[in-house]
Amino acid sequence: MKIYEKNLQVLAKYYPEMDKMIEEARKKMPSEVEVLEELSYEGVPILIVKKGSKVYYLNGKRNTIEAAQMWVETLGKLQTNAPVLIVGVGNPFYLQELVEKTKNRITIVVYEPSLQIFLKFLEMVNLEPWMEKHLLVFWVNGIEKMDESHMKGILQKILTYEMLNFSRHFILPNYDKLFPEESLEFIKMCRDIALKETMQFNTKDVFSEVMVKNLLLNSKYLCDGYKTTQLLDIVPRDIPGIVVAAGPSLNKNIQELKRAKGKAFIVAVDTAIRPLLGAGIVPDMFAIIDAMKPVELIKMEEAKDIPLLTTLNASPEVLEYHQGKKFFFNEGYQFAEEIFLKSGHRAGDVACGGSVATSIFSLLYKIAIDTIILVGQDLAYTNNKSHADGTFHEFMEQEDTSGFRMVEGNYEEKVPTRSDFKMYIDWYNDYIKGAKEYREKFRVINATEGGAKIKNTEIMSLKEAIDKECIQDVNIQECLDKIPPMLNEEKRAWTVDYLKNIPNEFQKLSSEVRILKKSYQKLDKICNKKNIDKKEYLSIYKELEKRIQTVEKINVYQLIVMTMSNAMYILRNEQFLQKDSIQKEGKEIARKGILYTENVISMSNLFKEYAEEIFIEDKLKERRDL
Repeated sequence: MKIYEKNLQVLAKYYPEMDKMIEEARKKMPSEVEVLEELSYEGVPILIVKKGSKVYYLNGKRNTIEAAQMWVETLGKLQTNAPVLIVGVGNPFYLQELVEKTKNRITIVVYEPSLQIFLKFLEMVNLEPWMEKHLLVFWVNGIEKMDESHMKGILQKILTYEMLNFSRHFILPNYDKLFPEESLEFIKMCRDIALKETMQFNTKDVFSEVMVKNLLLNSKYLCDGYKTTQLLDIVPRDIPGIVVAAGPSLNKNIQELKRAKGKAFIVAVDTAIRPLLGAGIVPDMFAIIDAMKPVELIKMEEAKDIPLLTTLNASPEVLEYHQGKKFFFNEGYQFAEEIFLKSGHRAGDVACGGSVATSIFSLLYKIAIDTIILVGQDLAYTNNKSHADGTFHEFMEQEDTSGFRMVEGNYEEKVPTRSDFKMYIDWYNDYIKGAKEYREKFRVINATEGGAKIKNTEIMSLKEAIDKECIQDVNIQECLDKIPPMLNEEKRAWTVDYLKNIPNEFQKLSSEVRILKKSYQKLDKICNKKNIDKKEYLSIYKELEKRIQTVEKINVYQLIVMTMSNAMYILRNEQFLQKDSIQKEGKEIARKGILYTENVISMSNLFKEYAEEIFIEDKLKERRDL
């Protein structure tokens, strides 16, 4: 059997159908480059690529193996599961040296822009021992399903925050000249994912304690709250849903929205409330998800009773000021899930996407509205402004965008944007693509009249969109008035008692973690002995697992973990650091376990006191007393 055929079998073993996908791609392969083989000065086979009138050696003609050896040495010791991202298979020496010289099992992602080079590579190496030793992923242009969105999905699983410090990336020689755009896009994709992971971690770290306080303060609104899934059977599906964001283009067409009132389900972001009300437009609903959003943004008498899409994490000042119906979705907080479960209504989440506008968009899609119109969703600095006039200031100042990232625009070739806006653009691109594949009738009209382009959307003016889509009357207020609170009287009474018991849950958690701490201390004591009794060691390990499971089942434990993101990062990060002996490993586990349990006990006691202040009896009798 030829080495090429054997490699196809090996790839199919780890990635079913990959052999067929490669062969199918081979039949349709365009001749973009010409791949030749010759011998180096050392007498080993090397690859040469002809593209146009130029010739490129993929590893040089001299010292071909030595260069690969030096590269692997510069990587240093790679930790277990460390991600190594490589552009190009090139001559196989780089990959060969990495695979054979790295003892720990690592994750290697190889992006090859040329199918022709990859096929030649499969004729030169034996992949079987490499695939057995490491997690090896090949991503090749021209092979079915190996597109940007699938690649992004794989990279997101690999480039977790805990692994970023251990990751390495490398562009093989001459790939930056042969495939400059492809190489740059791959590296950009990796960096964008790494940036997103870092931003999410840092955001969680900054807001974690604020978040838990908000969750506890806002949980009382569940007693008389509503679930987003209740909208599914009430809001007509054959009218458009309109997402009103607060991008600078909103100033152009805000008056047009008056014609959509009573003919669409209009949902606005929090920052768009002032401009809308100032223009005499009352949206059917608005949304706020930000934990630290100032109440001044919506502090207008007309905003008090507008139905609100919100989260338990939202600013308590805003939720207290707001007097209308509050709609919540399942956010995955264990203590709150008990209440949602008790309500008897179906579970329903919202794909947040990082912004309040993306949350609204996901809600409209999930309540089965088939046509969504985007307004003011610039996601770029239109006329060098970040937001519409009247949002944060009466007139928003222009900013210097000369150093900003440029992306494709709806009406302009390129428009300036920020890193967070770019993440929202990517979210829309992926979400809309998936939504259209799942629901053929689903449409998205981008009536922003400016800003960044979002894929798979129809670009129209807002006037044109309203003329075409807002063609039947609907009274959204009447629809919403039909919805009862998610909890009946009996379930509301249960919820009041449940929330009043939250301080006791923190006390229970503290007690269980004290027992867990003693188990870690026992492990430390065992590892101080010269000769470890392996049977005793394994026994305490099982005891630890059992006690950890008991702790994790306590509903409020999740709230404690949320405030300890740095501690969790250290624990997860250092699990990849290998120790010299079972004794050292055990002592390190015990040391970190003791420190961690002490932090959990401290936080449990703190939040117990805080919960006692919130859930006093007279604050949970009736809504009017809240």
